Amino acid sequence: MGYHSFDLQTAIFSLLSGDSTLDSLVGDNKIFDSVAPQNTTYPYIIIGSEVTTDLGTATLDGNLYNVNIEVWSQYRGQKQIKEIMERVYILVNDVTISVSGADSVMSYVRNATSMTEVDGITRHGIVNIDFTIYDN
Repeated sequence: MGYHSFDLQTAIFSLLSGDSTLDSLVGDNKIFDSVAPQNTTYPYIIIGSEVTTDLGTATLDGNLYNVNIEVWSQYRGQKQIKEIMERVYILVNDVTISVSGADSVMSYVRNATSMTEVDGITRHGIVNIDFTIYDN
């Protein structure tokens, strides 16, 4: 069975960073796979946590990768964070993406949440996506 965690992360990064509409919303291609570098200006996106579940059967190898895409903003009001989250949703929901070494990759958004952090200024959005990957 293949474990495609890093290859999936690479594909997600390529998908998000390659979209000119998303880039126009976050600016300067501010998409990271860890904590944003110090002094990064808002808004930005982080490919966040992942939980993997075995979906294999007697004849088919597979995993479900549940991934959080996190959006961060300090725009006054919810307009900016919701526009960015909507674009992420459009890019990742119900699409087939190419992941190195995998035969079949399907995705759908499980949920999306936005909240205001304790500072009362920073908004944090999370788009939670399931990626189902099978190998033959």
